[in-house]
Amino acid sequence: MIEKNINDVFKNRTESKKIIKKVFNNIFFHYSEKLLMAYRNYDMLMKEVGELISYSGLMYLDNALENGGVLMFTGHFGGVEFMPLALHLRHYPVSMVVAFQTEQLKENLLARAMSRNVELIDGHEDNVMQEVFSALKRGRIVITECDEVDEWKTKGNKTINAFGGKIKLDRTSEILCRRSRATVLSSYMVRTGNGYQLTVDRIEEEINAEEPVSIKILKNFEQIVMEFPDQWYQWKKFHKMRPEIA
Repeated sequence: MIEKNINDVFKNRTESKKIIKKVFNNIFFHYSEKLLMAYRNYDMLMKEVGELISYSGLMYLDNALENGGVLMFTGHFGGVEFMPLALHLRHYPVSMVVAFQTEQLKENLLARAMSRNVELIDGHEDNVMQEVFSALKRGRIVITECDEVDEWKTKGNKTINAFGGKIKLDRTSEILCRRSRATVLSSYMVRTGNGYQLTVDRIEEEINAEEPVSIKILKNFEQIVMEFPDQWYQWKKFHKMRPEIA
């Protein structure tokens, strides 16, 4: 399915073949990073990974935090597992919505996070929204992944043009932004030749002000994926983002 979905977006088969190979390599790195976050000595991990991280756009985050909590959208992309650590190293108050794969992994990650003023919000719990709003009211940065397609709440047949075709529009991000009234940013942990770069960008001003913020978030996400397609781990579910053909 990964190959089929990539070929659906990148029509050039030579280009697709190169991307597909890199995608599988990066999926291996992704799971390695998951294990490191769960089981590596945390002090050693902070030192080792910290030396590999560069930052861009932190001024947007600093400015946003002056007005309260911040909603930061990211995706299953690059070194996302290290994003809370990267922000913690700069002493930011971080909360992240996470889908834990196993109970043991959940226990390990929660214990490590709590000792470092990092909050992990279980995305499978019924009170996710309340946890997010609570963190925002306390002036924290709440990181959530905009490409959790299995959790998307779509409305009818509403779509936008993205990834070379039609994409369903998720209402979850719109609801979060509207109800919280928090400043909205995007951030991605881009894997580089020398390590990682945590990038922070504005969402509100990137596209004309008349478009709903959910469209702006998705368009911003499309831009990073199309620039670094091999670093996205949700290609296996991409077809679920397309509308059903009647």
